[in-house]
Amino acid sequence: MTQKEAIIKVLEHYGGRAKLTDIYPHVIKMAEFKPDSDKKATIRTTLQRNPKYFRQSKGKKGCWELVSYQEEIASRDKRIKELEEENARLKSIKTEDAFVEKMLKETKKRFKHESERNKAVAVSQILAWAGREDASENLDEWLEGKEKPFIAVNGDYVVSKHVENEIDNVEAGGTGVNINKEED
Repeated sequence: MTQKEAIIKVLEHYGGRAKLTDIYPHVIKMAEFKPDSDKKATIRTTLQRNPKYFRQSKGKKGCWELVSYQEEIASRDKRIKELEEENARLKSIKTEDAFVEKMLKETKKRFKHESERNKAVAVSQILAWAGREDASENLDEWLEGKEKPFIAVNGDYVVSKHVENEIDNVEAGGTGVNINKEED
């Protein structure tokens, strides 16, 4: 097999584009070379002297493409960009926990007056219906005036956050979190 044929086969195997470091070993195994020749230099020369078949990838140092695969490569690159954008969009979506925490905060803020507490009961029921009993129970305790601090363990530290007071603290410019080294 000639060097040009071997390079074409390798690039086809890689979808029309490949790095020189991926091209070299395959072409060296597949093609015939003159004895004592610098095989890598010969492969580079073959790529450079056949612009009808090969071209360097734009913006991708050390990559070569098949000229005949330009539509496929452009289509694949476009799809990769679309998937990266979709992935970024999905990563930016707030988690359910963040949503529920925000919902609790807003409910407690908006319905803190005794005359509107019945509206908070409806929110508690919706949270329970949605399978978030933890948040529903937290809201019920707040309604009864028996709210317990929210506790989360983070490594060697205990993070204690009393939702109503700490939310007010955050809104006033505080950190909203008290961190104390847990004693063994």
